[in-house]
Amino acid sequence: MKIYILNTVEIGLDITDFLKKELNISGIIGLSKREKTDAISGYVYCGDYAEKNNIEFIEVNSYTLNNEEDKAKILGLDIDILIVAGWQRLIPQWLINHCKICAIGSHGSAYGITGGRGRSPQNWALILGKKEFFISIFKIDSGIDSGQIIDTEKYVLNEFDDIKTSYYKVCCLMSNMVIKNIRNNNILSQNFTEQDGEANYLPQRTPEDGQIDWSKNNFEIYNFIRALTKPYPGAHSLYNGEKIIIWKARIFDLNIHNEKSYANGEIIKLFNNGDFLIKTGEGLLLIEEYDTNAALKEGFILESADFKRQINNIIERHYKKYPDLKVSGDLIKLSGNEVNQYS
Repeated sequence: MKIYILNTVEIGLDITDFLKKELNISGIIGLSKREKTDAISGYVYCGDYAEKNNIEFIEVNSYTLNNEEDKAKILGLDIDILIVAGWQRLIPQWLINHCKICAIGSHGSAYGITGGRGRSPQNWALILGKKEFFISIFKIDSGIDSGQIIDTEKYVLNEFDDIKTSYYKVCCLMSNMVIKNIRNNNILSQNFTEQDGEANYLPQRTPEDGQIDWSKNNFEIYNFIRALTKPYPGAHSLYNGEKIIIWKARIFDLNIHNEKSYANGEIIKLFNNGDFLIKTGEGLLLIEEYDTNAALKEGFILESADFKRQINNIIERHYKKYPDLKVSGDLIKLSGNEVNQYS
């Protein structure tokens, strides 16, 4: 059986590590070398990994796989099963048809695969403070995460998780489900289940959507930061036009005299090692890892975004591109527009 992996992100190499211990991987299809950008969070060139592990590497130039040279390369492969380990684009119908058994994708959300189709589901789960996440492997079709379900597992999101650990949990569960369902012949016999229930979609996020609203409480901002940390571009704030990218924060439970006299987003204390304590809409946050060219000082008040406006902009952008794909109800509630244009 010829199994190929389609991947261009770092976590996909971890999935490949799991799979190659139990399955014979015929090759990896991945993007050619390029500079890392925010356009592909966690991008990695898979050629070095493939060479190190003695796996054939099929290099392609187009992320949409619409390049004729790329298409000819892939159509020259004998593919029984294609495992999409990390590819943030829809798989073209010609490639789906080329797989003799099927192409396998993975998707999930805090609402399951059907209730949270679309983009950035793990980021949204953390931003919204969800406590569990459902991940499915499915037979890829021409739609957005709409294929028949092969298997589903769920995992806990605890207060210590961030987007990296969430990805690690998906990596482990997805790999185990693929191996299990190849071994028990569910995939070979195509013993799959149709999705049911109303489809809702999570909209795409951009780096610009990551500005912090310091009027939110410390738990909400903590969730926002851990949802957007590496390998994503990070939550950020501004001071006099200089960006402060915040990678790690911690809830700081302490009653400080005259705390209410400080402004939201104000740096209350700058410690000697560079950590700083900041006032939120309710409570304090300790900022432990960040990048900036600004020379931060106590008393600086960082610029604050408007979270509700952010959510509205994200939803409007989604509907402009996908007018018929209904956005998740939780996000509509956050937008404050649940009884008007988004209802």
